[in-house]
Amino acid sequence: MVKIAPSDGAASNKGKPRAAKLLRDSGPATSSKKRTKGQQRAEQILEIAQDMFHNNGYTGTSMDDIAREVGILKGSLYYYMDSKEDLLYRIALAVHETVDVKLAEAAARTNLSPLQRVLVYVESQILYNTANATQMAVYHHEWRRLEGDRFRAIAHRRRQNEAVVIGLFEEAKELGEVNPDLDTYLALVNVFAVTIWPYTWYHADGPIKPEALAEFCTNLLLNGFASKNQTPR
Repeated sequence: MVKIAPSDGAASNKGKPRAAKLLRDSGPATSSKKRTKGQQRAEQILEIAQDMFHNNGYTGTSMDDIAREVGILKGSLYYYMDSKEDLLYRIALAVHETVDVKLAEAAARTNLSPLQRVLVYVESQILYNTANATQMAVYHHEWRRLEGDRFRAIAHRRRQNEAVVIGLFEEAKELGEVNPDLDTYLALVNVFAVTIWPYTWYHADGPIKPEALAEFCTNLLLNGFASKNQTPR
């Protein structure tokens, strides 16, 4: 993995995780209670639906198809899920719950410089994405099929995530860690491209290991963003 070490810039930030504030309280509360049979069945349905959305597409999958694959009547399926869109929304929420936690944890590491915190997030997210390629593929291909409040909720969470990363880049600019003329929006979209796009080609049984991919990507971003006045670590 890329070596992340505290920098002089991190110390000068005086321990104020401005970017972290956006996500500090957004993560879901975890429960230690054992899952009920109903919860287990709902998770099974969600997993099967996710695989079917990935293989056949969201529009190419019906509730009849899902019920048949689960092995229950269509009417019983509606006991666990309101609609096919409900299934897609839950998949999207699961992605954002993970992203929110990983991004908040990285942004809160004030012993690291802002750019280094971005790299910590990238590394963590790549390792997750490579282990959950089906979920990521369904999310990124299909989330825009959500409608109304559900679409707006996911779009809002995406904007929140973008604001955190842009905030870290703005902090990095203030500290001279990156070039002062860095376009933080372009930096953002490149971070997300490097982090997200592997779902389109990565295979767990292929020659590239997740750790090697994460190391390559973080080093690529570090050398691309770091100010010429600073030595990449």
